[in-house]
Amino acid sequence: MLSRSRRRLPNLAVLLVGLLMGWGMSSLRPASLHAGGGDRSGESIVATGPILVRYDETNKIQVPTEALYLLDYRSGRLVATVPALHQTGATSKYFGAFAERDLVSDFKLDLDTGPKPHFLMTTGSLGTYTSGWAPLYVFETSTGQVALYRVKEQTTGTTVSTQLELLETRSLVKAEKPEAGAAEKPQPPR
Repeated sequence: MLSRSRRRLPNLAVLLVGLLMGWGMSSLRPASLHAGGGDRSGESIVATGPILVRYDETNKIQVPTEALYLLDYRSGRLVATVPALHQTGATSKYFGAFAERDLVSDFKLDLDTGPKPHFLMTTGSLGTYTSGWAPLYVFETSTGQVALYRVKEQTTGTTVSTQLELLETRSLVKAEKPEAGAAEKPQPPR
């Protein structure tokens, strides 16, 4: 009887170690992977990002709607469209209307006297309170500015139009500090 209880003890220890290892490994999940499409070629940048997540009642699933963005350095243009299946009779089209922004105007750039613009572009995420839309961030690195854009679709009857809204621009350049030898203006007491 003694030899039988000695055999159970190692089996019980192995079982407990296995359970503890399984519990520990199940709580160490890798971070979820999120990626957005984007590429650069010469003086053009392409990116994609969601603009809306709707719920499909028939299939009981969430369906994201994506925008396709193209930024062209030479023309200083940003164009966007929302690809989706549009059928009229026997004809199928996937590209909707294109919306366009003039980046030279949006960033208030002077191409005659200012530096040559250099743009970077990416989509981001603002969390769960945005109905699934991803902002488009456009950076102009020669002047140190960033702009935030949003794509919207509007349907009027059978016509679908795309709008590319500029939500905000901001300078990334810090304000210059007064020189060390310069006298500071005294502040009145409060």
